[in-house]
Amino acid sequence: MNNAKKTGLSLGAIFFVFNVLAINASYANEPEIKPYVKGSFQQIQQQQKDTVFIVTFWSETCAFCMEELAMFGKTLSKHPNVKLVSITTDPFLESETINNILASKKLDNAGKWVFSDDYVVSLFFDTDKSWRGELPLTYFFGRDKKLTKHLGTINQNELNNWLLEQSVDS
Repeated sequence: MNNAKKTGLSLGAIFFVFNVLAINASYANEPEIKPYVKGSFQQIQQQQKDTVFIVTFWSETCAFCMEELAMFGKTLSKHPNVKLVSITTDPFLESETINNILASKKLDNAGKWVFSDDYVVSLFFDTDKSWRGELPLTYFFGRDKKLTKHLGTINQNELNNWLLEQSVDS
């Protein structure tokens, strides 16, 4: 009798366990996806208060959002000190889909949040009392702690100018 039969393990079971461990290891370097609920926007600001960061709201079905995410991925790779917090407004979007979209835009290390309330209007209002869900929506938090809101697609020059302002020493 061989060792596998003695321990009760089949090659199939060993292969299965190996694959599960390999898949888990591949996601180990990715930030967890957090549920975006009432109070999350304030929580994000508090957690990032000592950094220069960008918060972007997007949807899987928003073509402008996808373009903007790709621009962030390309541009922010040259600015590793600027954090990006990504929030998808698609309620309960699957983690695999979120990770795949952000990976395709080179945003694997972005903070990841997903709307986690069936009544998304309450999340719009909690984030910004004047926001009605228009996308993309981006907030810039500079080194001066000033919040700048940008509704609609930001262009490359605007992003570059903001990033340049963040690198200027006072």
